[in-house]
Amino acid sequence: MHIRAKFLLYSFSVLCMIWGSEATLKEDVPADAEVDQYEEMVFIEGQQFTMGTDAKDAKDGEAPSRLEMVKSFKISKYPVTIASFRKFVRAKKYKTEAEQFGWSFVLEMFVPEKVSKAAKDRIKGAPWWVPVDRAYWRMPEGTDSTIEGRLNHPVVHVSLRDARAYCDWHGWRVPTETEWEFAARGGLAKRKYPWGNKFDVTRMNFWQGKFPDTNVAKDGYKGVSPVDAFPEQNDYGLYDMVGNVWEWTSSRYDSQDDAPESDGTKYALRGGSYIDSKDGSFNHQVRVTTRTGNTPDAGSDNVGFRCAMSVTSTDAQRPPKGKKINQGRSQQAEEPRVVVQDGKKAKPIKPNPADLNGKKTTGEKKNKVEL
Repeated sequence: MHIRAKFLLYSFSVLCMIWGSEATLKEDVPADAEVDQYEEMVFIEGQQFTMGTDAKDAKDGEAPSRLEMVKSFKISKYPVTIASFRKFVRAKKYKTEAEQFGWSFVLEMFVPEKVSKAAKDRIKGAPWWVPVDRAYWRMPEGTDSTIEGRLNHPVVHVSLRDARAYCDWHGWRVPTETEWEFAARGGLAKRKYPWGNKFDVTRMNFWQGKFPDTNVAKDGYKGVSPVDAFPEQNDYGLYDMVGNVWEWTSSRYDSQDDAPESDGTKYALRGGSYIDSKDGSFNHQVRVTTRTGNTPDAGSDNVGFRCAMSVTSTDAQRPPKGKKINQGRSQQAEEPRVVVQDGKKAKPIKPNPADLNGKKTTGEKKNKVEL
C-alpha cells in the first residue's frame, strides 16, 4: 500500500488560485544576487574519518563508530531556501509531491484551532502533527499562509524526490549520508556538535520548553528560522547542519537494504530539527550523528535539504577556515572501533516505528511519527 494518499487533484480554478499572481500572495522579490548567495557551494577535501558514535544513548543506527572514506566533494553552504526553490519551480513549472497529494503535516501550534479540531486521522502517538489541506512549500501552514518575509528560510514540505529534482536542475545531487556527516563534523573527530563537545544555545534552532505545547524560544524562534539566523556551525563555513530542519540524504536508512526503491523504502535524514532537543528527552537529540528515516515521498514542515556535487582533482581547493570555532582534534587523528571501507557499513540498529515521521497511505492519513 502506498504511504501517501494519491488524492484527486483540485480543480483548475483552485490550482490557479494557488499558483496565482505574486501580487495576490504578496511575496518578497529578492535580488538575484541575494538568491545566489544562498546557493554557494563549499569544497570539502576527502579523507578517511570516523562516522557514527559509540555513545550509550545512540539510537536509529547512530552506532557503532566505524571508519569511512569520503572522496572530495562540494556541498551547499546553506539548506536550500524558499527563494532558490521558487526559482526552480518557476523555471520548470514543477509541482511538489505535497501539492499533488493535496496536504502535508504541520506542527499543531502553527495550525488555526478550527483547522486542528477538524483534522481527522491524526498520527497515533504523535497528535501534534496535523494533516493540513493545501499545506506545501508556498503555503507552509496551509490556506491563508504565505512565504512573505520567509524567502531566506529553508524550503519545507519537500520530499526526497522533490530534492532530487531541484538538485538535478542545477547539475548537482543530494548528498550521501556519509558526505553529510563528514561535512557536518567540520574537520573534528568524535565530537558531538559541528563546533565541538560543548552545547551552545546560540548556534542552532532547537526546542526549548515543554513539548509540544510550549517553546520558550530562547534561541529566538518557535519554528523554522532563516538559514543564516545563527552563525556558521563549523570551520567549513557551513550553516544549519544541525537543528532547524531535517535534511534528506541519498542513502538508504538501512544500509543493508539493496532492494529496488519501493513505497516502503526508507532514506536517511540527518541533522534534527526545531522540534528536537538538547538531551533527546522527547523526539531526537540534536547532534552530528542524529539520524532518522522516511520514505522518499514524505514531507512535513520540518524537512528540507541541501545539495552536493562530485568534484575532480582539478577542483582541489581547500575551504576557508573562518574563525576556527572548532573545539578538538582533527578527524584524521582518530582510531575507530569498527573499520568499514568502500561504503560498506555495519548493519544499523532497527528503528522504532514511533520514531518515524507521519505519512499517508492510500485513502487514509496514517501513523508514522516525528521528524
